[in-house]
Amino acid sequence: MTELKKKTIIKKLNIDPNKRLIFVADIHGDINTFKEGLQRINFNSNDELFLIGDFTEKGDETYNLKTFRYIMELDKNFSNFHVLAGNCDEVLRFILPKDAKEKFLYFVNEHKRSILNDMAIEMNYPISYKMNVDDFVSKVQDKYKDLYEYMDNLADVMFINDEIVLVHGGLDDIDNIPKYSLPMLKYDRFYELSPIQKKLMIVGHYPTRNYRADVASVNPIFDFRKKIISIDGGNHVCKGGQINFIILESLNTMNFSYIYVDHYEKYEMKQDVFYEKPKNRVNITFVDNEVELVDKDLDFSFIRHKKTNQFMWVHNSSLYQDKGTLKYYAYDATNEFLSLKKGSVISIIRRGEPYSIVKFDGYIGLIESRYLQWLMNI
Repeated sequence: MTELKKKTIIKKLNIDPNKRLIFVADIHGDINTFKEGLQRINFNSNDELFLIGDFTEKGDETYNLKTFRYIMELDKNFSNFHVLAGNCDEVLRFILPKDAKEKFLYFVNEHKRSILNDMAIEMNYPISYKMNVDDFVSKVQDKYKDLYEYMDNLADVMFINDEIVLVHGGLDDIDNIPKYSLPMLKYDRFYELSPIQKKLMIVGHYPTRNYRADVASVNPIFDFRKKIISIDGGNHVCKGGQINFIILESLNTMNFSYIYVDHYEKYEMKQDVFYEKPKNRVNITFVDNEVELVDKDLDFSFIRHKKTNQFMWVHNSSLYQDKGTLKYYAYDATNEFLSLKKGSVISIIRRGEPYSIVKFDGYIGLIESRYLQWLMNI
């Protein structure tokens, strides 16, 4: 049965250098969007597909468990499908320690979009703060033994032809790989903090939007100077999140491209919309995000971002107040309105008045809601 601390598993693969390689990460229980992506890239037996962790957690009710089983099925049936562990996939280890019942109770009661809650639903086992933790753990470990065994055998670091390194969170030194896997799976801000890599490293874990202080984009980051490709599109984590599929034409050419898929409704613009770009573009994440509330208008608030001194409209759902200090903070907010051409296909992230949040080509911004009458659902 699963140990609380997983020892690092390293796998080395030799792949035909002429094959197409596909990299994806951070599905987060979104099986339908993942399947849509596989169809769009026409994944087939001639490809090599690599899933770099976090295929569960945060998905809709019962979908984390469905996604886990689907990944296991793909892994069983396709020798060209390779799976690595992510920190969210390690959540099943949380229920093991006998002295962490309070932590477990908080997690299953406050984080409803978890595979543990999916298991409870499937077993018709009621979740509450008064539940019998030992009984639940025993039943889960018995009924889902195959999931635990699968998780125990997932690779944590993968080398491809000694040219590309895959790891969910990040690894500072490929010559000194930690004995236990968790620090590599949960390495926040790896792209910012890590040194230049010795080999090209592809990572997920940290939404790419959180690396950008100016533009709100969830597209992958290709930094060949630093030899890092960061691909987590923030699916079900940040507003406008998506699943990025990175496509490597072949190891011979080293030509990269990508497509993305998301779960939002798609519309086509029926007329041009133009906005002047702000002189200083701002993307507020959860760092340096204190703001001053200036005014309100229906679903939006007009705020001043204290770090940049920029004024902007943010949706009320992106604004919160610290009850202790009464200070205001914002997250997943941008001061950019998107200019869109007729025929542009956009994702509607959040409808509101007088503005709505939309995404085009992986970039997130605002649009006046009166223009939505020009959209055609596709």
